[in-house]
Amino acid sequence: MKDHASTILVADDDPFIRDDLGDLLKDVADTVLFAETAHEALSKIKILEPDLVLLDVRFPDSQDLSPLKSIRENYPHVEVIILSSQTEDISLVVQAIKIGASDYVAKPFVPEELKNRVVKALELQAIRRSQRYLLEELQRREGLDRLEGSSPAMKQVRDTIRKLSDTAGCVLIRGESGTGKELAARALHYLSKRRNHPFLAINCAAVPENLVEAELFGHKKGAFTGAVDHTKGKFEAAGEGTVFLDEIGDMPMAQQAALLRVLEYRKFMRVGENVERECKARFVLATNRDLREMVKQGAFREDLFYRINVATIQMPPLRSRVEDVVELSRHMVMRLASEMGRPGLSISSEVMNLFARYDWPGNVRELKNVLEAVVMLKDMNQPEIIVQDLPPEILALKAAGDENSPPPIDFGDELKEKERFIQALQKCQWNQSKAARLLGCHRNTIRNRIRYYGITHLEGSR
Repeated sequence: MKDHASTILVADDDPFIRDDLGDLLKDVADTVLFAETAHEALSKIKILEPDLVLLDVRFPDSQDLSPLKSIRENYPHVEVIILSSQTEDISLVVQAIKIGASDYVAKPFVPEELKNRVVKALELQAIRRSQRYLLEELQRREGLDRLEGSSPAMKQVRDTIRKLSDTAGCVLIRGESGTGKELAARALHYLSKRRNHPFLAINCAAVPENLVEAELFGHKKGAFTGAVDHTKGKFEAAGEGTVFLDEIGDMPMAQQAALLRVLEYRKFMRVGENVERECKARFVLATNRDLREMVKQGAFREDLFYRINVATIQMPPLRSRVEDVVELSRHMVMRLASEMGRPGLSISSEVMNLFARYDWPGNVRELKNVLEAVVMLKDMNQPEIIVQDLPPEILALKAAGDENSPPPIDFGDELKEKERFIQALQKCQWNQSKAARLLGCHRNTIRNRIRYYGITHLEGSR
């Protein structure tokens, strides 16, 4: 009985070996394929990418291990068991294992022994396949999929993350609180080659000043009161992964000097020790403060600022991307409603219009908190979120609404929305501030929509 669907390729120039293995393995795999030359084997692997290859060490068209090298380089997920005669030079088998063969079997083989080894190899392949699936799912959940939004600003953020994901240098993420700086840092990590190593986040504003170095570098037993054991710091525990230093602008000046030394020399010492340790982690830093202004005020080290201000990602505030407010709201309500047993819950157009006009000082975090509270408190018999469900600060927009303003945006029709913005700009002689007041939204929203729709003065003259 088969454990799982699988495909095996038997690559051997001996027809008797191929026949014997075909009969032996027909109950082990769903499909058993055959190849009698190295070229044929590589061609079938390219097309079908089997789970396991039983590979002879010599073929008429290849007398070395080049087929194995090609498999390992181009198809790393394919398991390979080497088939070798007992008269074969053992050094060739050793070399094959070093290249990446998972096992070898000597010919003539013992049927049950070979069958057991094949079963184990397929089980290992299944475990690795499951691990890849879980890693891909983790990348999806922690990667770019978490940075939702179709606005030009968010597209630029995602493009920048892709470009920087596999660079080794520091990355500084700037943006207001609640814009998703940690999500961007996690996306950088899970898109990079470091994804199999830890991602460790430290909020510099939350660690007491006297414990910052112990938290980052670790400490020796007895180094200070309460140090009852040897402890690794975050820099050491991260290994070859990523260290995310959030709110770097709140790091005390003394510790800034220590951090600069780590970034420059990739060395650190545990508190209470005199032994230097190597730091292999990548550093991603984030701040909602103006570090350049802090340097002028003497509150942040100038040398550290220039060390970290090389590659940057700017997270846009939610008020500057009104189209994302609509998209995010729908996605969040769908997700929250499903989690809370309220599938099918929707948002009224009137609520969407208020959301588009609200400035969202807490950004995406505030939007999520508002919707979470609304969904939690929503009457089970009501299928739609309405204005009366909203908190006072958003309801205030409705009370302050301009009765002479144009009709609400139809969020199901971008052409109508574009026309509405053009009409407002025409009415205000293309003064963006006046148009924003007329529409009851932020000036940044007007600028964003002009870019998004490619609106020009020429459209007003048609």
